[in-house]
Amino acid sequence: MGYSITQATPSDDQGELISLINRNFNKTNTQWFNWSHHQNPFGENYCWLAHEASEGKLIGSTGLLTRRMCCDGKPFAVGQAESINIDEEHRSAQAALKLQRALIAHLPNTDFSFVYGMTDTATAVFKRCRYQQVGTFQHWVKPLQTEYKFKDRISSPLVRKGVAGLADLGLRLFSQETRTFLPHQNKINYDAPIDERFEALFREHSGGLVMVERTREFLEWRFRQEPSTRFQIMTLEDRNQRLLGYMVFVLGETGRSGDYAAGIQDIFYRDLKSFRLMMTAFSGYCRQIGMETIVVNYFGRQEVSKLLARFGFFQRHSQTNVFVYANPECQDFPLQPLLDPNRWHLTNAELLS
Repeated sequence: MGYSITQATPSDDQGELISLINRNFNKTNTQWFNWSHHQNPFGENYCWLAHEASEGKLIGSTGLLTRRMCCDGKPFAVGQAESINIDEEHRSAQAALKLQRALIAHLPNTDFSFVYGMTDTATAVFKRCRYQQVGTFQHWVKPLQTEYKFKDRISSPLVRKGVAGLADLGLRLFSQETRTFLPHQNKINYDAPIDERFEALFREHSGGLVMVERTREFLEWRFRQEPSTRFQIMTLEDRNQRLLGYMVFVLGETGRSGDYAAGIQDIFYRDLKSFRLMMTAFSGYCRQIGMETIVVNYFGRQEVSKLLARFGFFQRHSQTNVFVYANPECQDFPLQPLLDPNRWHLTNAELLS
């Protein structure tokens, strides 16, 4: 079956595009489309549409989202490859390859140094288009209460609670949080506003990292203006209200085992001590309000993974792979350092869909 690929703006054929998104991603809220495609704080997005060559019906799309990153203290424009969106009956490699190749062919016409993409379904397409794979996201789970794990194994509620109580105690004793205490000069705020301190934290402590700039405008757009989710922001501050770290989270997610989870969506910190203090406070808070697990997706520094493990997080299987593709017009851009996963810092803040 043949397909025709056309470049468009998100405003072109908006009704058809929204219908396609609703069919495949269950995004029925038109506000989400406007937020994602029209309100990008870093600039205009690009869009490619796939139509059936015979009937002209829209069957697929992809996009290139404008982002600004920082590495070694230098800002530069990059593109984030959007999820490939194709109707089920057309999910052969042909339409997806044509869409992705059209995106790559347009790169020399942009000022993007490179494109990065994250996918759990289109890995083969990215590889065939000669993206270079950097690594795979890690999915971490920290059990706080274990009774839900025994529901199918122990029928007696009384026995189940007793067994779960012992297991919960063991998990808590094993975790780093039992050996970490919040100094009196530090303060935790569980409903913090986004202000200029967030930009200062990023500016002062993002050296050497490859990550999307955490500007106030980006954070407001991503976590205050997103129409379908209520995010909360926890901050760690010193006695002078200087920001030492922050964590964005949602409460009430359904985990993979049906557990009642707190999901960490974004995190950044001054140093490992600050990260450790935030995890201690957040773990205690989640226990207090009855969360069963804490979940987090992360790609990047080994120090984050090691600290999560010390706090009793267990790594679960993930298929979300990270790829990069260099703009052929940016010959002097050093792509090789980007192939080191330990230089990256990616969270759910980048996983829009």
